[in-house]
Amino acid sequence: MSSPASFRFTRLWPASAAAVLLLSALPAQARTGGFPSTPDVGVGDSIPLSFEEASRNNLVDKSKVIFVNGDEGERAERDSVNSMIMRFYANQFRNSQDPEAPYFMFMSKDANLAMGIGGVVMVRGWYDWNGTIDISSFSTSLINMPKTPENRRNMGASVAGTTIFFTIMGRHTPLGSYQAYIEGGFNGYEMTGFKLKKAWFQWNDVTVGLATTTFSDPAAQPDLLDGAGPNGKVDRSNVLVRYLHTFHNHWSVGGSVEFPSSQVRDDDQLTRKCNDYVPDFAALAQYQWDRGQSHVRLAGILRTMAYQDLVSNTTRHSTGWGVQLSAVVRAGRYLKFFTQNSVGQGMASYTGDLSSGNYDLLPSATAGELYTPWTVTTMAGLKANWLPNLTSTFALATLRHFPRGNAAPDDYKYGQYLAANLIYNFTDRVELGVEYLAGKRKNVGGMHGNVNRAQAVFMLMF
Repeated sequence: MSSPASFRFTRLWPASAAAVLLLSALPAQARTGGFPSTPDVGVGDSIPLSFEEASRNNLVDKSKVIFVNGDEGERAERDSVNSMIMRFYANQFRNSQDPEAPYFMFMSKDANLAMGIGGVVMVRGWYDWNGTIDISSFSTSLINMPKTPENRRNMGASVAGTTIFFTIMGRHTPLGSYQAYIEGGFNGYEMTGFKLKKAWFQWNDVTVGLATTTFSDPAAQPDLLDGAGPNGKVDRSNVLVRYLHTFHNHWSVGGSVEFPSSQVRDDDQLTRKCNDYVPDFAALAQYQWDRGQSHVRLAGILRTMAYQDLVSNTTRHSTGWGVQLSAVVRAGRYLKFFTQNSVGQGMASYTGDLSSGNYDLLPSATAGELYTPWTVTTMAGLKANWLPNLTSTFALATLRHFPRGNAAPDDYKYGQYLAANLIYNFTDRVELGVEYLAGKRKNVGGMHGNVNRAQAVFMLMF
């Protein structure tokens, strides 16, 4: 019997709830001004600054700059310096957990070339009850089942999420505008090993390297402390080549060719996975306003996965696809709404909960055949700015997986996720947050597990 204090989810709420939230928020501001994601980050309009914008402007204004060459009288004005630092944020694939601009930056005297090294020191402590997850990230797919006296409660601490990065930015050169970025974090082996997270180069509208997939929308993910984030989010990093262009400060369209890593459930007796040799193709269309703080995005992905049918000794191909509708909508200075919804087949490795398992292709009832199961995700969130340095975020998410009738009893069927937090910023670069998390996983065979977590997170950004 679960304790009274434990949170219990209802069954899957309708996916239309997120759409209703989006539609109700759009009319009030959908015709106001906007700003392009790149490169004109200084474009403004008459809309008052939100608390987030004011905090970021203050952070940039306090950044320390070391000029390279040139006498003091020849150095660029502070407005030009700030404009260059702001380019660090001109990225439509940033989310709330990405690092802030470096506190110290090297810059040319004309403020057209900058280089910085920064990072985040993160210390996390948590307590699980009424069920446990063995790692610092709250991934509902990893809930321990069945529940026993040994795994009913757990306490832990970690520095997972601690990050270091390097960036170089330039503008008004024969190459146009460009940025190179490398980021690694201490969340690899046993959540302490160093792991490369991103390594990309952007030249005008073209991005090449290890970057967030075009099928994702990180800005539409709620501002949470949890490292894993909502189980229904679509998020993954691929080596890719992407083209993304913004028209008239409002419309953005883009597409990418991405090097795949399909996750196939083969048994090496009836089926065997083939090497991936067809790239994934992703595309998006987005409308943005409120200086880029609000947007609606439609994204899609198409993939081809190959495997060997050992029964007939033939190579077979299965097509996977996915569609995502997402949005982040600012409502005045105090509120922001998030939503992300997706549906598809053979796209499980792009989702939060299923990315750690082999769910893109599953065994069919016919010997030697694999199929692409359906996956549906829904996520909605709300962020409130109570004070300039005090915020809260509330989020709900669900992910449903639809394997066929021959699925194994311990296969994932659905997961549900809830998060609520309170974050206090002592300064623009030091914050402390507390967060409550609740999750549920249910398997095809009916076994299910719940877990509740309370955590505190300290972050220092430099």
